[in-house]
Amino acid sequence: MPDANLSDYGDATRRTVSPSFTSGVFARIGVDRYTVCPSALGDVYVAWGAPGVSAVRPAGEAATFEAWYAGRFDRRVVAAIEDDPISTAARAKLRGDRVDVPLDLRGCSEFEARVLRSAAQIRRGNARPYQWLAREIGAPDATRAVGNALGRNPMPLLIPCHRVIRTNGSVGGYAFGSDAKRALLEREGLDLAAVERVAGRGFRYIASPGAFCLPTCGDIATRVDAPGYYGLRSVEEAHAHGLTPCETCRPAAA
Repeated sequence: MPDANLSDYGDATRRTVSPSFTSGVFARIGVDRYTVCPSALGDVYVAWGAPGVSAVRPAGEAATFEAWYAGRFDRRVVAAIEDDPISTAARAKLRGDRVDVPLDLRGCSEFEARVLRSAAQIRRGNARPYQWLAREIGAPDATRAVGNALGRNPMPLLIPCHRVIRTNGSVGGYAFGSDAKRALLEREGLDLAAVERVAGRGFRYIASPGAFCLPTCGDIATRVDAPGYYGLRSVEEAHAHGLTPCETCRPAAA
């Protein structure tokens, strides 16, 4: 019965390895992990290490993703055999749950990190112009650099760079393609057709009772001709009507 005894011994001495222990081991050897998660844009690879999620990319050839990851972050990434708290949180966030996900921005420059942290604050159902984001991070003349930083966002969907669009209402570029960006925004409740109509009429802002907003502040673009709402061509025009900037979208100087 030696085999049976050995099996009994293995069962008696087996221990469950904690997620923190596993994460620590991978961190010490300088290797991150990745898994496949469903998202609003189909399956994506989610990669993470001990500090948090480091990358989200469309799922495809594993070898291609691993090569991209090594080139971008100078670290290896291997397929995970199980989830841990970080990947579980990312999985929940991608299916629409309101959860906090730790993010690893070590692969970004200080400027890129500032841009991405600010973009992460834009609420669902809203969008903001690139110029607005540049102003928000204290670099109003760096609109092009802001666009480049968003283009290098390693974690689209988790950091919602799709919520940053052009002043004229067109969506601009996106890692998953412009059509996917538009679909995401509309799925989140932003009426892009209404935003584009407002821009086409030459309006930069929309007046509401006592205040003025960006056309991408919630659903205000759909109310531009409703009683008490009307289009504005400049901040000066808004001030002439005695209007104050919306506290949500902070349109002044956008």
